[in-house]
Amino acid sequence: MKNLYLFLLMFAAVYSVAQTTTPYTHPQIPTFETPQPQFPTYVVPQPDIYNPMQQQRDIHQEMYSRQQAIHRQNQQLINESYEHVQQIIRQQQFEEAVQKLITEGFPSKQHMAGAPIYYDVLDEITSMLEGKQPIDLGRAVFLVENAFYENSMNYEDYKKFIDEKVKLCNDKIREEKLDKKNNLVKNMMLFRLISDTLEIKPKGYEKTIKHYPIKYDLYDYKSEQHYDSHFVTKLMESGYGQCLSMPLYYLILAEKLGAEAYWSLSPYHSFVKIQDDNGAWFNLELTCNAILSDAHYMNNSYIKAEAIRNRIFLEPLDKKETVALLLERLAGGYYEKYGLDDFYLKCADTLSKHLTCQLRPLIMRAIYKTRQTLLLAKLLEAPSPESLKQISPETYKHYEEMQALYAQIDNLGYEELPNGIYERWLEHINKLKKEEEKNGGITINFQ
Repeated sequence: MKNLYLFLLMFAAVYSVAQTTTPYTHPQIPTFETPQPQFPTYVVPQPDIYNPMQQQRDIHQEMYSRQQAIHRQNQQLINESYEHVQQIIRQQQFEEAVQKLITEGFPSKQHMAGAPIYYDVLDEITSMLEGKQPIDLGRAVFLVENAFYENSMNYEDYKKFIDEKVKLCNDKIREEKLDKKNNLVKNMMLFRLISDTLEIKPKGYEKTIKHYPIKYDLYDYKSEQHYDSHFVTKLMESGYGQCLSMPLYYLILAEKLGAEAYWSLSPYHSFVKIQDDNGAWFNLELTCNAILSDAHYMNNSYIKAEAIRNRIFLEPLDKKETVALLLERLAGGYYEKYGLDDFYLKCADTLSKHLTCQLRPLIMRAIYKTRQTLLLAKLLEAPSPESLKQISPETYKHYEEMQALYAQIDNLGYEELPNGIYERWLEHINKLKKEEEKNGGITINFQ
């Protein structure tokens, strides 16, 4: 975070900021001298006393040439005046746009095709969080992802898919004669369903069904090639997921199966937490099919002691907090499609009301304030904070607010993950998994 913080102070980055709204260019109003008509000098031919008709033609030609010269110069004056007026208009429009960005923020995109869907989803999820309707994680995830696809997905098909997977878990529990009411039994069966190949013989069927595990998406786990590669619905369709879609998929199945499980976060990562009958916590690392301790994440995920004290990482989040955090994904999808506007802040404000830890809302507000401040600095041609303060004290206040947000984030113990840490972490997990398999693997007695 400190590296990012220092980077933001360097306003050289101002001129490379990407923004979905095309920035205005700052026109320079030229000054014009009043042109004075200069008529060309014409040599009047000597009249031909012997040819009166030629003399008349010469007089007409001279008059026509004079009129053409006057017309050209008048047209030049008109063109210059018109351009002058246009430049004044552009300057006024530029100044009005900058002032609106300062006082009102980014212009609303609510009028764009598909944008109202996001507002409807925000309203429904808010109703869940406020207790006006039951909290339903599976539906909330569907609503967020379906908004990105502009309501093109079928909710009944989505529910049917979930029901089929839950039925497979119940069939396997029955087949192995396990306690279907035991929470750890249900969680371990879900873990096996996602991480292992299961052969299941459903009740009433003679044939055995083979269910294959979800695989980790090694090619686009950061959603850099396709924004929707982290969607749960994408995982359901392709059988590939990553550290966001896999835990959410697990928790949707757990909700339907009646298993108690929790979402938990670490830097740029998430996983599932469960408890055994004695109250001991276990972390289900679905990206590599391992069961890990908190100590592992602390030692390998660049988590500072301050972050643990402030409970911003490794905490079990209940269903309400999990659904609330989906608003960050809702805002992210909206930004991807339409850009920043007050919808992004509406999501952050709603999220803030329903979370104990304020890290994610603070990061969302910092993102908005950073984009706003840097774009204004670019439009005002301010290469440094000091010059920004001189050019526009109003804009400088946004810069100060941005710094205050990052200070709050820093004080919570959050720090940007250094380059390569996440990739090295994956390599470490896979190595650990091979060692565990060699030694017989981790087993938990859940009967």
